[in-house]
Amino acid sequence: EIDVITDLVLEYGLDGMIVSNTTVSRPDGLCGSHSTETGGLSGRPLRPLALAALRRAAARVGGRIDLVGVGGIASGADVYERIRAGATAVQIYTAFVYQGPFAIVRMLDELDALLRRDGFARIGDAIGADLRRGPAG
Repeated sequence: EIDVITDLVLEYGLDGMIVSNTTVSRPDGLCGSHSTETGGLSGRPLRPLALAALRRAAARVGGRIDLVGVGGIASGADVYERIRAGATAVQIYTAFVYQGPFAIVRMLDELDALLRRDGFARIGDAIGADLRRGPAG
């Protein structure tokens, strides 16, 4: 499905796409009320699915369009992981709702520390870094 969507985005000359948001599927190992509820799954349980979708889309589009990473982003490390996977921007909702507006400040501080640790002078230098070198460990 990601391949078809990214191919259409490229074919029609769109400037970017949002990759992932919610899913009606339930990942293996999901516990609690999330495992049986209906409707869209978002937040932390969506994280691995959303990250995999972003990585696939980023590899497919090869930097030709902007990608917005969404789904399960709750920390600066999550933001950094999405940027390294090819996101040029991220969308945060669930963490903002549950952690409040200062969650953004904390995430930016964490992101800054990770960029410095890995020697990136600008956030733009980290976009797609995992596509070039393999995932950060």
